[in-house]
Amino acid sequence: MLTGGILAGGQSRRYGRNKALEVYQGARLIDRGVHALRSFCDPVLLVANDISLYYDVKATLVRDVLSQQGPVGGIHTALLFSPNDWVFVRAGDMPFLKQELADMMLGLKEGVDAVVPICSNGYEPLCAMYHRRCLAPIATILDGKDRKIVSFYRKIRIRYLAEEEWRTVDPEGLSFKNINTPDDLVELYGAG
Repeated sequence: MLTGGILAGGQSRRYGRNKALEVYQGARLIDRGVHALRSFCDPVLLVANDISLYYDVKATLVRDVLSQQGPVGGIHTALLFSPNDWVFVRAGDMPFLKQELADMMLGLKEGVDAVVPICSNGYEPLCAMYHRRCLAPIATILDGKDRKIVSFYRKIRIRYLAEEEWRTVDPEGLSFKNINTPDDLVELYGAG
């Protein structure tokens, strides 16, 4: 089994309001993310600093164990509360996920601690799979000052998913499209 982990603890500074609650084609971004994971994950956890914003979301709500630790703290919380060894982590502002990409990633998890896609601008740590063996390496960086997700990567076994691999199932890279500003949402409407 596989747990889904939606991270919705961000402050949406560039957006100006909680972008996870923005509506795209009749559904909020957060609901789209939960729905995409629900098709192959059980349970789906929604991790946030303030879970009261998400009482109506059809997911298991989990408050960040260590608040204000950024996405790495959210991954840590999802792994702690997961009843399964593996968690498929997604950012709350990523409205699309190609099932074929998820299937590809699931097929690559044997013998590693994480499956992480790589795009032209680097790692995609918020559309990745993490095994509970990542808990100790994540805890180490949470004790320090460096809160970058990739800081614990050198301490675990990772199967990187190269762009030429994932583009065979998601040619436009929609699974990695995230909304950071209102203009991003306007652009998404133009593409949709």
